[in-house]
Amino acid sequence: MDELSLTLTELALHNYSGAPFLGAYGLTWLVCAWLWRKFSLNIAAVATIFQGMVALPIALGISASLGMLTNQPGGELITQLSILLSMSQMLVLPLLIVLSVKGNLTAIPLIFALTVAIHFVPYAWLYQTLVYIGMAVLQAVALAFLYGTDKNKPVGQLMSKRGASLVCAVTGVLMLATGLIFIV
Repeated sequence: MDELSLTLTELALHNYSGAPFLGAYGLTWLVCAWLWRKFSLNIAAVATIFQGMVALPIALGISASLGMLTNQPGGELITQLSILLSMSQMLVLPLLIVLSVKGNLTAIPLIFALTVAIHFVPYAWLYQTLVYIGMAVLQAVALAFLYGTDKNKPVGQLMSKRGASLVCAVTGVLMLATGLIFIV
């Protein structure tokens, strides 16, 4: 094993391969699934767009309590790479906000969830595990299936409320399941 591979393996062990983040975000996606079922399109859409404002502090708090934020293997360069990877999915926020303003609210979870799936692919390299690729593939296939089979879409909406809820639920369940794989 070369030095970089060893460093990345140590990073995965130190960070539980990202399990605290998968858990925190998985839970907020499940809350969003519930919101899409029980509340208005507007409330559910805003919650879906900004769920990270709840999940990130939870994930960072768990990480800090486990000592994951100190003495990161790989030094500053790996830390910078990790930050860039984690911030990349925020690039979709302007589009999600425009979708919200234009009233195509049920498109928000589908596009955001697809962005999340794409976002996780580089973590397969960072944490030296194909589990992240598997999760991303399962998510992409599930999203295509949910969109393709969705019925009773309101006029002007990409999906039904039920479809938007299922997108959030699948995303949350896959994230939680992946996080469990890393801690078991």
